[in-house]
Amino acid sequence: MKKTGMIWLIALMCMFFPVNVWADISDKKTEPDIKTDYYMIVESKQGGIDIYAHPDLESAKLNEELIPNGTSLHIEGEVEDTVHSRTWGYVQYHGMYGYVPLDDCRPAQSRKEAIDSELYIAGRDHVDYNADYDVRAYASEGTQKLYQGPGEKYGEVPGVRDIKNGESLHVTQDAELVDGSHWGVTTVDGKEGWINLDDTEDAARKRGELSENDTDTKKEFVTMITSEEAELSKMPEATVTPEATEAPTATVTPEAAETSTSTEVPKETAASAAEESNSLIPTPFWWIAAAAVIAVAGVLIYHFKKK
Repeated sequence: MKKTGMIWLIALMCMFFPVNVWADISDKKTEPDIKTDYYMIVESKQGGIDIYAHPDLESAKLNEELIPNGTSLHIEGEVEDTVHSRTWGYVQYHGMYGYVPLDDCRPAQSRKEAIDSELYIAGRDHVDYNADYDVRAYASEGTQKLYQGPGEKYGEVPGVRDIKNGESLHVTQDAELVDGSHWGVTTVDGKEGWINLDDTEDAARKRGELSENDTDTKKEFVTMITSEEAELSKMPEATVTPEATEAPTATVTPEAAETSTSTEVPKETAASAAEESNSLIPTPFWWIAAAAVIAVAGVLIYHFKKK
């Protein structure tokens, strides 16, 4: 029985071992052969392209819908497929990193051309080049970045601090892109860039993350704290009054000082001297002395009677 159990255990281990190895290989991330930094614009006869987990048409697709023509892609790396004579571009799309076939894309001459292409396919009704309104920043992380284009793929504007929640930003251009994101042009630290308009207080209220009174409540709380601090700063001045400062000088007079030195001081001195003399012979001492005298007298009387 023991040998049979060992055989079955070894057989089960042999069955599961190759499955685990296969899973590890399939989930392994494929790194690009070289690092790059340029933009491509999608142009496919099928109307769009797919993004794959690996540089292989047989690997899993990461997108549910085609990346539409006109979409700009930031190519951060390349992989050469010599077997199929194809170059794959390593890109980020909707927060996912994967590979797209570059034979269905055309190069953009500049970042501006890539941005203009995306604004063009968004449509005239979804792009406002003359926007003029203010928004208040609100991101779940507490801060957000200023980007060089309408999307994280365009990279951050260099030399600009993080935008904190509650900051007021003036938007001069906005666009609702084909992928559903909403971006606007603003200026931070004297530099112009794009912010994600989904990270604003108005957008958060629409999603139910903020109530209508949240901002007003914060303002009232700050005002209340400021007024309380102002009152606390005035309290020391209010407690020190002229009557309180003059009271000690009114009670102490020259006549009172002379009277106290002429009459009261000797009495206190005599009383203290009497107390000191009495304290030298404590009251219990007299009782002990009296008892001793009586005892001696009793002894003497007894002695004389015995004679």
